[in-house]
Amino acid sequence: MLDVLIRSAEICDGTAAPRFTGDIAIHHGQVVAVGRVEDRARHVVEANGLFAAPGFIDVHTHYDCQISWDPQLTPSGWHGVTTVVLGNCGFTIAPCHPSDRELLMQMLLYVEGMPTSALAAGIHWEWTSFPEYLATLQRWQPALNVAAFVGHSAIRYFVMRDAATRRPATDDELMAMRQLLSEAMQAGAWGFSSSQSPTHFFGDGTPVPSRVASRDELRILAAALRPFERGVIEIAPEHLLGTAEDKIQDQQFYAVLAQAAGKVVSWAPLLHNPFEPQGALRVIDNAAHLQASALRVVPQVGCRPLEVRVTFGSSSIATENNPFWRPILAKPLAERTELLKSRPFRDELRALSSGGGWVAALGPSWTQIFLRWSPSANHLDWIDRSVADIAAARATDEVDTLLDLSLETNLACQWGIPIMNTDEEIVGQLLRHPAGLLALSDAGAHVDTLADHSFTTHLLGHWVRDRGLLSWEEAVRLLTSVPARLYGIPNRGELRPGFAADVVLFDPKRVAPGRTELWNDLPGGAHRLVQPAVGVEYVFVNGVAIVEQGKATMQRPGIVLRSTHGAAA
Repeated sequence: MLDVLIRSAEICDGTAAPRFTGDIAIHHGQVVAVGRVEDRARHVVEANGLFAAPGFIDVHTHYDCQISWDPQLTPSGWHGVTTVVLGNCGFTIAPCHPSDRELLMQMLLYVEGMPTSALAAGIHWEWTSFPEYLATLQRWQPALNVAAFVGHSAIRYFVMRDAATRRPATDDELMAMRQLLSEAMQAGAWGFSSSQSPTHFFGDGTPVPSRVASRDELRILAAALRPFERGVIEIAPEHLLGTAEDKIQDQQFYAVLAQAAGKVVSWAPLLHNPFEPQGALRVIDNAAHLQASALRVVPQVGCRPLEVRVTFGSSSIATENNPFWRPILAKPLAERTELLKSRPFRDELRALSSGGGWVAALGPSWTQIFLRWSPSANHLDWIDRSVADIAAARATDEVDTLLDLSLETNLACQWGIPIMNTDEEIVGQLLRHPAGLLALSDAGAHVDTLADHSFTTHLLGHWVRDRGLLSWEEAVRLLTSVPARLYGIPNRGELRPGFAADVVLFDPKRVAPGRTELWNDLPGGAHRLVQPAVGVEYVFVNGVAIVEQGKATMQRPGIVLRSTHGAAA
């Protein structure tokens, strides 16, 4: 008798082949049949036209810390994600000397927007080495399958301590780092991640350790992956906001790393910059040229605008880097409130907003600043509407609208400002380009500033159903077999016999992200942005339902994937 039988689903098998109506049989955590199945099962799901797909794979997350207090890895599973890759951009919490835990948490605060209070209260430190960290992950029994990079900054600090942020490594230190990386790979690390991004620094401006490394150091560490069957290098680029020519030069260096490692180098993010309309397309075309020469350099592309969140009640990554607002948000709340009420300050903002630059020193225009969340019931009609729209409806000017709504909530309401990937024509071309990799959820990071963990349901709802840019079959392929193939994740990414029973059932008429909510559920009471899923009815991980009839089951059937053997024992 089968464990699970899914009947009469519209099956998108992950290969982009035309979908078909059929059944899916699951037994002992594997798909055992796809098509017409007559066998009996302990649990039968009548799909009745729901679309079935392989479990979605999210290769760019930062769940390294959250998994400690939330092994469900919410909310990714609600959006059909069944496998996540942790440890991107060089920021991992292993290896770590016990005396350095506070420093790694400070780095995650400033770089990845994770509240230190939540990290201090929520991380259960049970390791020093990376192999011990992988073993700990398995003991925590995650709901999703987990693969983990070992981070360059963590390795560098483990070997060099405070010198890691100040100088190049000596030959002995470099060999010690290489040995740590080899040990991590032998234990099952999925690869090695790093960052050269100028946006990655501590609160006092000190660069994170990986940014101090020479390119020769990166090349030598990359070569440590060559003996292993699997492995990926992931990197945040030096010219994150540079020109296309800058990014192409970065890619040429990544080609050197790919050659040294004999592995894929996946870099992120490739964003469309509105000030260089064709720049991202030039960069991804260059990646295609490298791939044609067997140099596997793959840029990660996003399917939704990069939107930052701003609230005048507290500072955030967006305002920490804003020379106008940073000193204002450093003032005590009472003093800040009086300033925002004052006519001279409002007149100053009006003057700033009339000179052809960004309005209120925040966004490119009043039509591109949106009210995303408010604790006030009086604001419900304004949620997801722009400042320009709200001002017109309230018959007030935009500066007064922005500040009055904020003051009505004791400065708690949140404004969303899309800053990159705003041109859908360009983004659509990036999504369809065969040289790219759909990614960039950043799930687990920037928890009070970004909510891109729902990129899977956004792709299906917006780009497939609403825009018609992609077919259902092609969109599912981008979420499943493409990342599985590029990252060497075995027996996942397709619906076929012998593959793991990671399966998503969704309603094509409804699938979408829900409205963004502010949850105060982090350890210590810190808050985060959460988007529930709409239209995702069932999610199976290794044959066990973690979402059933649209509701989370709290089951934890995930495993820790290991690059050496494919999965933990």
